[in-house]
Amino acid sequence: MRQQGLPSRLSALRERRWQVIAVALVVLLGGGLWIALASSGSGGPQSQTAAPATAASPPPLPPPGIDLSAWKLSIPEENDDGNAASIEPATLKEPWLAATPDGGLMFWAPTSGATTKNSDHPRTELQSLTNFKAGTGPHTMTASVTLLQVPQDGGGIILGQIHGADDISSVPYVMLRFEKNKLRVVVKQAQKGGRLINYPLLDNVGLNSEIDYTLADLGNGSMTFSATYNGQTRQTTAPVPALFQGATVRFQAGDYQQADDPGGAQDGGRVIFHRLAQQPTTP
Repeated sequence: MRQQGLPSRLSALRERRWQVIAVALVVLLGGGLWIALASSGSGGPQSQTAAPATAASPPPLPPPGIDLSAWKLSIPEENDDGNAASIEPATLKEPWLAATPDGGLMFWAPTSGATTKNSDHPRTELQSLTNFKAGTGPHTMTASVTLLQVPQDGGGIILGQIHGADDISSVPYVMLRFEKNKLRVVVKQAQKGGRLINYPLLDNVGLNSEIDYTLADLGNGSMTFSATYNGQTRQTTAPVPALFQGATVRFQAGDYQQADDPGGAQDGGRVIFHRLAQQPTTP
C-alpha cells in the first residue's frame, strides 16, 4: 500500500512546485513592466539626458574709455508722453547706441523717429549729468569721432553742444555742426530768437575719417573751439554772450541729425565716438 501511494505524492509535489514557480515568474514580469512604465514618465531617468539649459548672455559692456555713468542718453523712441525716451544713467541701447569691436560707441539717429519736446529732429545723444554756469570755469569737453553717414537732404549732424539746462533746458547755446563737408560752431546770442554767429573750423571734411574736437568755456568770459582733421588743426575764440553769462548749461555729445526732409528707414546720421571726456567731472 505504501509503495502504491508514493508516486502519487511525488506527482502532487512536482505539480505544486511548478505552480509556485509560475506565480514567481508572473510577479517578476509584472514588476519589470511597472518599472519600465515608471521610467518613461517625466520624472524618470530620461531627464539625465535632456539638453542642459543655456545661460543668458550677459549684456554688452560700454567701451572702457567712455564713462556712460556721467551722462543721460536721449534716443528716438517714444516714451509714455509720446516724446523721445531717455535713459539715466546712459547705457548701451541697440540699435541707437552700440559698442564697436574697436572699443568705440556707434550712434544711429534716423531722420524719422521720436523727438524731444522742443525739437523737430530725432537724435541719439548723451547729455551730461553735470551742469555749470556759463562764463565760470574752466569747463572742457573733448572728443574723437568718425562720421559714417549723414542725412540725404544735407542737413548735417550736430556732434557736440554746450546746451542750456535747468530753467533754459530747451535752449541750444553752442553747437558744433557738420554740414556739407564743413565743420563750424554756431553760438546763439540770445536765449530767444534766431540771433547767432557762425565760427568756421574745418573745410573739406570727408566721411570715414576721424575728427578730434574740443569745446571749452575758459571761465574768463571767453570760449575756445578747436578741431583736428587729416593732420590739420584749427582753433577759434568766441566771447560768452552777455545774455548767457551765468546761465546754467551742460555738455552734450552724439548724433543730433538735422534733416528737414526725412527719407526712408535707412536715412539718418551715423557716427562713432572713440573718445569722450568732460572736465571737471563734478559740480
